[in-house]
Amino acid sequence: MYNVIGMIPGRSHPDEAVIFSAHYDHVNMDLYGGGVGVFNGANDDASGTTAVIELAKYFSMRRNNERTIIFCLFAGEELGLLGSQAFINYIKPETIKAVINIEMIGMTNATGKNAFMVTGSYLSDLTKILRRNLKGEKVKVMDQNSDPKLLFQRSDNYPFAAEGIPAHTIMCSDDNEPCYHKPCDDVKRIDMDNMTRIIQAIAKSCLSLISGKDTASRLKK
Repeated sequence: MYNVIGMIPGRSHPDEAVIFSAHYDHVNMDLYGGGVGVFNGANDDASGTTAVIELAKYFSMRRNNERTIIFCLFAGEELGLLGSQAFINYIKPETIKAVINIEMIGMTNATGKNAFMVTGSYLSDLTKILRRNLKGEKVKVMDQNSDPKLLFQRSDNYPFAAEGIPAHTIMCSDDNEPCYHKPCDDVKRIDMDNMTRIIQAIAKSCLSLISGKDTASRLKK
């Protein structure tokens, strides 16, 4: 398995980076060990993979990023965050100013439409920055005030967070979604219109991070 990485060098701060990431792998059996049917993983996490690709396309057309932008599609997330854990060995943590990991934005059971949740939002001020950039917009940013399902620790933001980087995951659904890790997680169920609005909102919410105007607070190791 391979990570797929792209980069747009920053104009004035090339040694500072913002990462957009998602995992492109999925499970091939259900939570109870069965392997009946094809597990397409449309929401988990083709939706996040789509977002990263679209963000790469968008920012490559703008070409006005002052900080470097790194786009990461990680392998092996379902096997224990293997791709992101491997990638962390190739970076200097102090140069990464934020990690925006994107998971399961194709369904909306955790947030409803026109909103996204930031896991571990209480650990840094990243959510405040995203919310400020979206002031007056239709899409709203939701805090995660508690984390009984350990969502913050279970996605590819976590290896970065363990190094003190303000690294969080944006989500619209969680493992209470009826087709989580099941063959029915298929593209026909994805709310394409809402997902498009979420991707557009992610782009706008991160503009001040990419320009270098804002820097999120570091996490305590």
